[in-house]
Amino acid sequence: MGLISVILQLMAGVGFLTFGFTESVCGTPPDRFHGGTIGDGFIGNSSLVIHGFDYDFSRWNHPKVGRFPDGANPVLAGGWNLGGNDASFFFQKVNQNCLGLITKSPTSTITGSGTSLDWYFPCNVYSQYGSKSVNWTNYDSPTNCHTTSKAKSTFANQVKPNGQVYYTWQDVHSSGRNLAVYES
Repeated sequence: MGLISVILQLMAGVGFLTFGFTESVCGTPPDRFHGGTIGDGFIGNSSLVIHGFDYDFSRWNHPKVGRFPDGANPVLAGGWNLGGNDASFFFQKVNQNCLGLITKSPTSTITGSGTSLDWYFPCNVYSQYGSKSVNWTNYDSPTNCHTTSKAKSTFANQVKPNGQVYYTWQDVHSSGRNLAVYES
């Protein structure tokens, strides 16, 4: 009887290690979406890609600021053509690892203090399909840049990601795409 109870306990331990350990330690993995796809279960027209994550803006309203009235949704309306695209450059992560390495030219109107810049790249939306050319307009304009701590915290606190966006090696190798790979 004692031997059978020891065997049953060992079987339960092996069963837990086989099936339950990963679930209890790692939890449920986030949803993943293939970048450049549209349709059910993929990045749709009410979504934006920001820093490698898909965000659903179908029920989100922009706070009142500048030309946006309270309750506006520029992702879905207003001619901004944001839905289904990449808006990572709206929320640039600056002055971290590149502080002092990326500097502005003497004639630039990019704001900042000393070597700390408010943005590096034009704050424009980019097609996740690689089908449109690079938009260099408004390079010196902070119009779309969300540089204030209030704008960044509002985004972080009000909008939660649906899942990660990934690209395949075929996407990277495609001559029609403008993708690069780096390891940080």
